[in-house]
Amino acid sequence: MSPDPGQRSARDLVISYCFPPYVDTSAIVAAKRVREMGRPVDVLQNRMRTERSTDRGLATIADHLVVRRQQLPSPTLFSSWRGITGFTQRGLQRALEWDRDSEGYARMYSRAHFTASHVLAARVAMRRPGLEWTAEFSDPLSRDVTGAVRHAPTRDDDLLGALGEGIRAAGFAPPTSGNSFEWAEHLAFALADTVVFTNEHQRDLMLEPVTDPELVSRVLERSRVSPHPTLPESFYTMADPDHPLPEDRRNIGYFGNFYATRGIGSVLAALEALPRRLRDEVCLHVFAGRPEQVDAEVRRRGLEDCVRSGPFLGYLEFLALCRRMDVLLVSDAVTQGLLATNPFLPSKWSDYRGSGTPVWGMVEPGSVLDSQPLHHRSPVDHASAAVQVLAQIARG
Repeated sequence: MSPDPGQRSARDLVISYCFPPYVDTSAIVAAKRVREMGRPVDVLQNRMRTERSTDRGLATIADHLVVRRQQLPSPTLFSSWRGITGFTQRGLQRALEWDRDSEGYARMYSRAHFTASHVLAARVAMRRPGLEWTAEFSDPLSRDVTGAVRHAPTRDDDLLGALGEGIRAAGFAPPTSGNSFEWAEHLAFALADTVVFTNEHQRDLMLEPVTDPELVSRVLERSRVSPHPTLPESFYTMADPDHPLPEDRRNIGYFGNFYATRGIGSVLAALEALPRRLRDEVCLHVFAGRPEQVDAEVRRRGLEDCVRSGPFLGYLEFLALCRRMDVLLVSDAVTQGLLATNPFLPSKWSDYRGSGTPVWGMVEPGSVLDSQPLHHRSPVDHASAAVQVLAQIARG
């Protein structure tokens, strides 16, 4: 896959296991980063059609900057060593071919989640010394939302041996846990020129288990905190979704997973408790993966008059509806009692703030979301506080 004659060449290589047109938060943020860089890029990604749907609207974010793209036909296995190995072997061969066929890469960007992105990037960096590698972490890899260790075993094979040699050559000891998530973190910590975190809490949590003080110092010296990018205002008018909004009510939009017992569940409980005269002034629109579950819970609570459901939307449709709502609702992950600080900043915040629509955050006190310029806030899973916010919204 050589570029056409006369076509611009790319000096930047992007390695993102998930990238548009596949629908995934990681793919969208990676495309935003490419747009933010503003330079032509070559992209190595995994072919994910068996696991992810596609959205043609995502092409508007960064496809105009993509010169060459390869969807690697490795098995779509998000954490298994077999999937990582397949992606890395195929990707390394292609990256080196592209590097030889053009001027040669000056910069490389990789993004995880998923771990294979950083593993492949590490192998490219080992083979091309001097290549400036920026590795971004969307969330901690080796810890889940409860703080528990996330584990997927490595295999004692040629790839692991090469990775270990690369870490030792950089002056550090490879992990001994046999955990692929920890290996991916250590590779970026030891080899990347810049390590990007979305917030300070995330950086601190990820460095907490690192026992080598020199490795910690290296990451702190080379780290950069950069929240998810926000797209230009023009993106919010590219689509015109057919979802009517009642003009006589204040419309609140919630886009995301639906859990009847937490998060949005506390808002439904608050609507039940809201005085009828105020409830008649608001309408909650829930766009979730399984709208039938929303409908069942709404019927059970008797809220058909003020809650409407819809499926997940295409990305441009989602942005357009963000702008049309009166209030947008976002909820923190619940980590209290599990983690010292909340390291998760919902990616939707970056989309919400670009819409210009007021945002209601259900937050954990002291979280990254809690520090943002929200128009309304209430403690997560606190129904009585949500009642007060709903009353404020209803009164306009």
